[in-house]
Amino acid sequence: MFWRGFAPEHHIPVGFRVGFLVAWMCHVSALMLRRNLRPGRGSHSLPGGVCKIHTQWTHKPCFNAGVKRTIFSRHRSAAVFAVAALALTACGGSDSSDSAADAPAEESDSSDWTCPWAAGEVDIAGFLAEPCYADPYSGDMYRLDPGYITVLPAALAATGLDADLADSNPITLFAPTDAAMTTLLEAVDMTADELLAETEILTAILTQHVVEGDVSAMSALSSDVELTAVNGESVTMFLGETGTALRFCDDQVADLVHLDIDVSNGTVHIIDTVLLPADGCL
Repeated sequence: MFWRGFAPEHHIPVGFRVGFLVAWMCHVSALMLRRNLRPGRGSHSLPGGVCKIHTQWTHKPCFNAGVKRTIFSRHRSAAVFAVAALALTACGGSDSSDSAADAPAEESDSSDWTCPWAAGEVDIAGFLAEPCYADPYSGDMYRLDPGYITVLPAALAATGLDADLADSNPITLFAPTDAAMTTLLEAVDMTADELLAETEILTAILTQHVVEGDVSAMSALSSDVELTAVNGESVTMFLGETGTALRFCDDQVADLVHLDIDVSNGTVHIIDTVLLPADGCL
């Protein structure tokens, strides 16, 4: 290019070089467009206002001379604006690049959401202490929001069922969120403390959420799966409109919002509705 013959003390800013290239490209494209719009080139008038543009037929009116001049002027104006903008960029380029280089990089807070344990590394009790979920695409483990599952661990501790969940035999836990527990409390007009005091009722509800064996949500992709909870009640896992879900109390449904969380003594699925036994259906 023409600037290669300049001495080092006449160094041309990079922004100006780029501006020159952009202006030159706009100028060439404008000339090509102007040439193609000449009669006999890219546009041919036909009877009835039909045009043939580069072998493509259209019923839109053909370009006239005024349109050609307008388009060419716009391309030429675009080139001028491009040169002006890039020249301004070049004038302050060195300062901005230096300040950007000196500016400290923003610290990423991705570690705040990284699960402190790997898949299969902790048991169900460890999951309840620090709830995490598995990304369905990458399989990476991420921490759940604080307050997402806090009532369930308290309920298991109040009934003594937390000790059973530490068993080495594989089990599957359907863990309701705090939002699901709140919905239940509102439906029965009770507070969390009142429900925790009703250990017999609470035990019947919680044992509805535990199934012996390692049950994957993938097993419901081909057909419905009939499950038997440790309290003897039946629960059906099926593929619903929004994903894998559970059917209980004949027609009530709980969606699996986070599924197939691998723990050392089984599998955890997080659900958005509390499962109720047949004699406690709402």
